[in-house]
Amino acid sequence: MLFPQRALALDPDGMESKMLFGDAQAGAAAIPKESGNGNYHTCRIPSIFAIPGTSVVVAIVEGRPNGNLDASGNFNLLMRRSTDSGLTWSVATTLTGAGLQSWTNPTLVHDRTTGRLTCFMLRRQLGELYQDDPEVYIATSTNNGATWTTPVARPDLNRAAGGNDFIGPGNGIQRADGTLVVPARGRLIIKAPGGDWAGHGLPQGLSDLPYGEGTVAERSDGRLILNYRALDSELKNGAPYPHTRRVAIGNPGDWQLFGQEHWRAQIIDPGAHAAQISHSINGARHLVHLNSASREIGNRYVMTLRVSADDGETWSAQRPLSADPLASEGNRVGDLREGGYSALTSTGSGIILALVEARRVQTANPTIAGLNNSPCAVVLRRFDPKWLVPA
Repeated sequence: MLFPQRALALDPDGMESKMLFGDAQAGAAAIPKESGNGNYHTCRIPSIFAIPGTSVVVAIVEGRPNGNLDASGNFNLLMRRSTDSGLTWSVATTLTGAGLQSWTNPTLVHDRTTGRLTCFMLRRQLGELYQDDPEVYIATSTNNGATWTTPVARPDLNRAAGGNDFIGPGNGIQRADGTLVVPARGRLIIKAPGGDWAGHGLPQGLSDLPYGEGTVAERSDGRLILNYRALDSELKNGAPYPHTRRVAIGNPGDWQLFGQEHWRAQIIDPGAHAAQISHSINGARHLVHLNSASREIGNRYVMTLRVSADDGETWSAQRPLSADPLASEGNRVGDLREGGYSALTSTGSGIILALVEARRVQTANPTIAGLNNSPCAVVLRRFDPKWLVPA
């Protein structure tokens, strides 16, 4: 079943936005729990992927039934699917939710050779144990996300060092040579053509700490650019934090680290997840990046798109999403405040799709801490690159 949704905002310069996964206070747009007992309190941690050569787009989020926080537990992965490049969407269905564990960190990657779509995910324990040794699972689809296999555990892909783990979230990539690459904490998960998935360790980063939640893209020179958030230990344990992204460039086994310069000063960051993709704009390859351009730790509400025409060496164009705000964005109770985790994908028509978290305002003029603890929805941004880079 497909049904169009009224856009929250629509400007003539090429930006559209609409609610895609509603929180419990989103009225008719709220996502019902499978049990029929009310709606999901929060939807967070988006992943979105436009299948190359088709008009199919798959969007997946965490459905958090009882609260916003990571420790609230029992999360399911919820999916919506579009067959017209993101104009209309199916109703939300459950990709996986078996058992009382939390299913988290959806990360989509597609193999254009086999047509197989893969969703990486983590299965976490409940409550305060959610950081203890999450397990890597994989579900696959051979019909562009219409149906999926039951998730299969892949203990060989778990983080060797144990402890808290991250896959993505968001998306992996397929390199020009057909190799699939998925970012994960301290490693990349790689599948060579005709082979199986295998973990490839990354060198430790700043202060001898591993890379955490992050993104990967292929540059025009064939090397990979990794773009990661700071770890909580860098934010909270007294280590110097310049409020920017961690970046490394190279290939597995041949990484070029930036040393003190691998903090990329042009990409301001409050210590949160970001999204990054490669996309053709005006006939040339660009990197497109989305995150909160705030130096205030915890402030995820300054969402800004950036574009690089030189493989991430410099970022020549930027524009905040607040230049085209959601129709309901504001400081009043019930309004949305856009910001948080995000995901990007490039459609074959040249349109870019972004999923962005949006918190539900609970009190007038809320504090950042109050927003961060509020119910969360996920909004779709659908835009022509000219919104960001004029022709």
